[in-house]
Amino acid sequence: MSKKRASPGDDEIKPPEISEAHSKLLTELEDEHSRLVIADQFASLYKLIPFYKKRNESLKTIDKFWLRALQNHGAFVSLYGNHTEDLEALKYLENMWVERFEPDPRAFRLEMHFKENPFFTNTVLSKTYSLKTPPSGAVINGIYESMLKFNPDLDLVISSSGISWRNDKINLCKKFPAPKSLAGEEDELMDADLGSFFNFFDTNTDESDLGPALASDFFSEPIPFFKGEIDDDESFDEDEDDDDSIDEDSDAEEIDLERPKKRAKRA
Repeated sequence: MSKKRASPGDDEIKPPEISEAHSKLLTELEDEHSRLVIADQFASLYKLIPFYKKRNESLKTIDKFWLRALQNHGAFVSLYGNHTEDLEALKYLENMWVERFEPDPRAFRLEMHFKENPFFTNTVLSKTYSLKTPPSGAVINGIYESMLKFNPDLDLVISSSGISWRNDKINLCKKFPAPKSLAGEEDELMDADLGSFFNFFDTNTDESDLGPALASDFFSEPIPFFKGEIDDDESFDEDEDDDDSIDEDSDAEEIDLERPKKRAKRA
């Protein structure tokens, strides 16, 4: 019979008492490992840039590739997939790009490139996630000490390009405005009406973390989304199966993992 895990009220395991020198040694080893992992991740991101450029040129030959891929992205669909006018404007989307900044590519700019269209005059809409302060501290293998404690919520500042609408009648941000604030309502974010998707490029916030999601999993591998090979609902069912295997006697905190249903209209 397996041993029952400790309840929150039980005595917690305390770290062993060691000398100050050994404590310093362990910290240095952990930091060295973190630097190596981060350096490897950064190098991989930069190494893929030439491929992304080549891939994107090829994808331009496929009509509405990026729109069709977006319509299979769970976060986009759940947050912004319910306004037909947005999808009409997104039919003019011809390219997406993520510009990774140096020396820390976790700071980036997400770009959407548009053909000439009847909605706005911009050819590029962008949202930028910049470091609030330059990296600092000791540098080893190109990794600054401050990078080891990176926290996107604290270390990044967000700015948007804004949109030059051709006239107020077709200004989707005015027609479907964003809520004033969703602070403190993260559990209701997916169910809230966030207005037009284009509010994303007209406000300096990203409470849904859509930008990082699009910049990472979506931009790096958009083809499976286009082909419909990524099923968020299916992966969620697998998570539920894993939850069923947890000991029913466990007093661990229960977390609500319910996801909203998809609500996108096809273009």
